[in-house]
Amino acid sequence: MGFNNPSVSWSEMERLLSDRRRPKPSPGDGGDSPAWSHKRGPYVAPPIERPAETVPYAELHAHSSFSFLDGASSPEDLAEEAERLGLHALAITDHDGFYGIVRFAEAAEQLSLQTVFGAELSLELPKPQSGEPDPVGAHLLVLARGEEGYHRLASALTRAQLQGSEKGRPHYDLEQLAAFARGDERLDGLTGTRGRSEWAVLTGCRKGAVRRALADGGPDAAAAALDELIALFGPDAVHVELIDHGNPSDTRDNDILAALAADRGLPLLATNNVHYAAPERAQLAAAVAAVRANRGLDELDGWLPAHAGAHLRSGAEMAERFARYPGAVTNSVTLADELAFPLRRAKPALPKLPVPEGHTPMTWLRHLVWEAVPRKYPDLSPANRDRIERELGVIEMKDFPGYFLIVHGIVQEARRRGIMCQGRGSAANSAICYLLDITAVDAIAYDLPFERFLSSLRDEEPDIDVDFDSDRREEIIQWVYATYGRDRAAQVANVIQYRPKNAVRDMAKALGYSPGQQDAWSKQVERWAHAPGGSPQRASDAASGRGEGSALESGPEHDIPAQVIAYAGELMKAPRHLGIHSGGMVLTERPVGEVVPIEHARMENRTVIQWDKDDAAWMGLVKFDLLGLGMLAALQYCFDMIREATGEDWELATLPKEEAAVYDMLCRADSIGVFQVESRAQMGLLPRLQPRRFYDLVIEIALIRPGPIQGGAVHPFVRRKLGDEKVTYPHPKLKPVLERTLGVPVFQEQLMQMAVAIGDCTAEDADLLRRAMGSKRGLERIESLREKLYEGMARNGLVGEDADAIYAKIQAFANFGFAESHSLSFGLLVYASSWIKLHYPAAFLAGLLRAQPMGFYSPATLVSDARRHGVEVRRPDLHASGVWAGVEPLMPDPASVPPLIREGQDAREDAAGNIEPPERSQPPETPCPLVRMPTPTGMDACTHRTQPPVGPFDRDAPDESAAHRRDGNFAVRLGLAGVKGVGQPTAVRIVAERDAHGPFRDLRDLVRRTGVTEVQLEALSTAGAFESLGISRREGVWLAGAAAQDRAEYLPDSLVSVQPPLFTDPTSYDILAADLWATGISTDDHPLTHYRAPLDARGVLTSREIRSHETGRRIEVAGLVTHRQRPATASGITFLNLEDEHGVVNVICSVGVWNRYRRVARDAPALIVRGMLERSPEGVTNVLADRFEDLRVGVQHRSRDFH
Repeated sequence: MGFNNPSVSWSEMERLLSDRRRPKPSPGDGGDSPAWSHKRGPYVAPPIERPAETVPYAELHAHSSFSFLDGASSPEDLAEEAERLGLHALAITDHDGFYGIVRFAEAAEQLSLQTVFGAELSLELPKPQSGEPDPVGAHLLVLARGEEGYHRLASALTRAQLQGSEKGRPHYDLEQLAAFARGDERLDGLTGTRGRSEWAVLTGCRKGAVRRALADGGPDAAAAALDELIALFGPDAVHVELIDHGNPSDTRDNDILAALAADRGLPLLATNNVHYAAPERAQLAAAVAAVRANRGLDELDGWLPAHAGAHLRSGAEMAERFARYPGAVTNSVTLADELAFPLRRAKPALPKLPVPEGHTPMTWLRHLVWEAVPRKYPDLSPANRDRIERELGVIEMKDFPGYFLIVHGIVQEARRRGIMCQGRGSAANSAICYLLDITAVDAIAYDLPFERFLSSLRDEEPDIDVDFDSDRREEIIQWVYATYGRDRAAQVANVIQYRPKNAVRDMAKALGYSPGQQDAWSKQVERWAHAPGGSPQRASDAASGRGEGSALESGPEHDIPAQVIAYAGELMKAPRHLGIHSGGMVLTERPVGEVVPIEHARMENRTVIQWDKDDAAWMGLVKFDLLGLGMLAALQYCFDMIREATGEDWELATLPKEEAAVYDMLCRADSIGVFQVESRAQMGLLPRLQPRRFYDLVIEIALIRPGPIQGGAVHPFVRRKLGDEKVTYPHPKLKPVLERTLGVPVFQEQLMQMAVAIGDCTAEDADLLRRAMGSKRGLERIESLREKLYEGMARNGLVGEDADAIYAKIQAFANFGFAESHSLSFGLLVYASSWIKLHYPAAFLAGLLRAQPMGFYSPATLVSDARRHGVEVRRPDLHASGVWAGVEPLMPDPASVPPLIREGQDAREDAAGNIEPPERSQPPETPCPLVRMPTPTGMDACTHRTQPPVGPFDRDAPDESAAHRRDGNFAVRLGLAGVKGVGQPTAVRIVAERDAHGPFRDLRDLVRRTGVTEVQLEALSTAGAFESLGISRREGVWLAGAAAQDRAEYLPDSLVSVQPPLFTDPTSYDILAADLWATGISTDDHPLTHYRAPLDARGVLTSREIRSHETGRRIEVAGLVTHRQRPATASGITFLNLEDEHGVVNVICSVGVWNRYRRVARDAPALIVRGMLERSPEGVTNVLADRFEDLRVGVQHRSRDFH
């Protein structure tokens, strides 16, 4: 999913849809993204004039920025500079991996540059070397000889990375490396055929074995080290590397190495040990080295090279520098020709999936599909049967049955384990995916074009995203590892880059500024943006995504030095380290580690390839997205708690559909916590859109994207929905396509259908046109499809400006249109979460709290909203709380209810059917909580599968949500794991011990049985968790120190205890502060309650009062800041949300007001805002701010700012 804002505003697109102007070329990627993709754009080479006459030379030792703060230029920069210098070939040799070679190969494809791939192996590492001024260990420089050498080197890197005990510390064995080079050793454990070494081994830099021996022991020691390399890898593989950076000893060392090579008949090889592309980047390289060493440049000065020569040089310059060593330069070209190959040739195939005997993967897929047809389509029409056959035909033609069978197997395993999951994205355009139960969206029922998912004309793999319960997704990931093997399955990496504040801080430190200046400047950074026109950023950077984060956005008064900004911008573009993709896994027929090295991830039992998703896609590795969705986890928790509490058993498929009360709740914008429609913008649109059917939710999801919100593109649809604007169609043939969205194109599928309806294009052509319009290449393809589209429109009577206008609309939505398949998938969860919120608000809150972190709102806001809906929320309790939040029965007056059942005891019924408690009883000294089995509250009609028709929404009708609540006999109890410093492992231990051996007597008993620490005791005391023991918060904190000493390893009752003094009762504000510190949640209070009296005296309105206050008046409101939207919209507007004890207020801040009150508006946890009150006819209320004032509430609170 992508939610970035394109640089072209949607306001421009609205003008375009209204035929007010022609479109400009837009920067969309044309890919399969719901709104906007984080996908790295294809590389676009800048104009480079290659020298007409050159001295042939290949640089075979170069580090890029993917040596992680050792190189100062990206792979693309190095390739471009090599082209500019006229080099014959270039080798990227980053440390211990192939991290940047895909970007290098992609760039070289558009240049006249041969590609060689290698790595500099870090031997003898005692630990990861981050933070070391001069990393220890020896280096071995290896270049792969063609495709076979590449696979062998990737295998050796994988083995070393996985043999290492931790990330960043590969473990190499020289004998094993030599075996990999010869093919004796293989990654899959099979014995290979002994042959020649498929590697070229260079003696390397100052940390290479030969140069280290020369520096430490002289020529004899260097000769011995060189002989050892020859013995390991063979004389045909070893090359003596000469480097001349102008150091005093370079000429002497090169003379000795040349003599050793001549004695052994080894070839000389001139390199420059490159660490940056051009000389002007030398100072940046030094600053980057300082960041890597976690030191300033002054501190690092003794370790920095005295030269600035580690850059690419032309063949003529290298020939002049190495004139005394004949053949050293020309040998580089000869060797490069032996080694070079196009990287795409290393593309692997999908694993072969076992199928029943007598079947091929394709016949088995057909069997599964047609077997499901009677269940899914009992009345299948001939046209729909033809569609299914057409989809199967494309799958067979593209040879993708294995892909569908793999995804089907993963989904079936999840369902077998009871893990909630659903496919989304363009897979919802496929009837095959629906029949295989991969997605719940019926592509035939909604007439979704299959070609958007998979086209016979598109040479790429299908993309199926499957969302799993986020708390159980790890089970599926480990199942994939176990099923396909860790040698053939791995997760995709995510390249982590610097955050703006950290980049400014680290570069300021590297350049010698004081800690106070570093901190002050980092706080002035608001965000990092694309460089504006006229900046040093190159056009190729912007096109390929390398320029992201290259311009600072802060207040006009910032005083950050220009050099800090410039270097921080460069640092932002460089990779910092590798993380794990949110869910992408690659599966291959041959071991993955032979294609791309695999290394340990930080997460336990995870392994990750050294490429990100864009690298993997370029190389043709098929990625399976196993994503974690918090709402699926929350819904599963809700279903489990509802079943355990009320006995009612629900699933997504069995929830009553199209219930009027659910839509009424959404029309009132009562959607805090509801999936996808809980943001400020969505809550503002709901009363105007007034959803009355499921498809209205689908449209709501598509309309509310960051781009449309900022530019106001929702207005054409809303005006037509409300009857303020006539529904029109550009052409009668477009009515079937646009009728469901009132003549306004909303979905990308409609773009394709428009091209088919009035352009006489095939669906494949339409999808190619959509993608080509959004890409940055393929102009010839666009032109040919454009001509075909215009010819079709002419046959339908559309010519001239009319045809241009429709083409402009199609072009706009190629980049901005949301996918209907995405909306449909999400719409199912929007309705489900809304239904649960209406009928089971207590379970809904507990489910959301258990699934944190997720969603738009903090737990405190979720609790406040639930309390406004009548849900009782209770503090953590040592004896009543579980590990996480849950529901528990309310405890009414025993005289007014039937007999209660003690938890854990058996009940029986008398002859009249009354429940009687069991005979046995608990000892009075260990009371057991009483639990009764309440019946559901609310109206039984809510549970009927068939609901009455949904009528128009009456805004003036009373809110009857409470009458629909079915868990009214239950309260929410916060869990022990949510207490600060306790965490899940300790909470699990406490609950397990309590359940196994009974309640705890006192704090000492708790410590002896569970081993909790003093800090954890104090946190539990502060949260009020010991009040069931008769211990107040202050008493618990007092007793924590002594109780924590009474551990199981000491004799019982051997420590002296001190009676706590008599403490005064805490005030309500003390309790509030303690709750917020311990859990971040107040169960029965709000900070603004304690400031309401002075605020009332000042005339500050509450969120409840502004709903009926006269509009057009200047008012003041106050509250905790729950959200700040940064960056601002295209017109400079910033949105804020304030929360008081009665609800949430939306604040709109203009760019002028923001700049004037920037520090307060950006940093204050609570604000008093003055501004004009506005209210739409549908009741949507906003405050147009003209002043901000810091409201010091004295309690901990952090807003959830979003970007």
